[in-house]
Amino acid sequence: MPLFKLFSALLCLALLTACGNKGPVRPLETRQPKSVQAPELRQQGDALLLGWQLPTSNQDGSPLKAQPVVDIYRSSYDPANECPECFDRSSLLVSINPELPTPAQRSDKRYLLHDRPLQAGSGYQYKLIARDSDGEQSRPIILRQTFVEPIPAPQQVVATAQDRSVLLQWQPAQLRDGEELIGYLLYRRLDDQQSLYPVSAQPLTEARFEDFSLENGRRYFYRVRLLVKRGKQQIEGRASEEVDATPQAGI
Repeated sequence: MPLFKLFSALLCLALLTACGNKGPVRPLETRQPKSVQAPELRQQGDALLLGWQLPTSNQDGSPLKAQPVVDIYRSSYDPANECPECFDRSSLLVSINPELPTPAQRSDKRYLLHDRPLQAGSGYQYKLIARDSDGEQSRPIILRQTFVEPIPAPQQVVATAQDRSVLLQWQPAQLRDGEELIGYLLYRRLDDQQSLYPVSAQPLTEARFEDFSLENGRRYFYRVRLLVKRGKQQIEGRASEEVDATPQAGI
């Protein structure tokens, strides 16, 4: 066989063999941490509330050596005229160390950060990046929200102590044009707690609530907020004045 034909045959065989090994392209494994989990951004009163949970593993599935710091970057934009994803003008707002999370708060596995003061009518973009002890960073999580004039707080909130329960009543919501009431959010804390926690998993549909199965002789504190839909956004209003009651036997 002439040398040229032999070379051509070997080349074809090599190409056929290579074609038989084709498959999906695999991404390079990395020791970078996964992104923050269950991210959330919503307006609560005069603040935007950021929420997240920490990742527990790297992008390659290996466990993290320690809980990562979360770097939070923020930028503002005009919702009517600007494209927030076109230009990254964000700057570092805060770094949250899970061991000392202030100014964030920790609730079970979840971290919460209130960002204020803000300008009504402006859009805000947040970029959350998990950073491990070696300085490796996760892919960013980007959240955006337009901050609007805060919804007023419910008025005339009254807490009445009963036997092992508290009856709460307040004035029904007075909505503004373009607003739709989703419900009322009731928060409670005990006398030895600083933070308030939701009493109900779902918004209340009536301007009253009876809180049962309480401990007589213990003081309970409450605040109420409106949850309103405006356009495509759900907005939590300002908190009412705090009221309290102490259930007693025989009331």
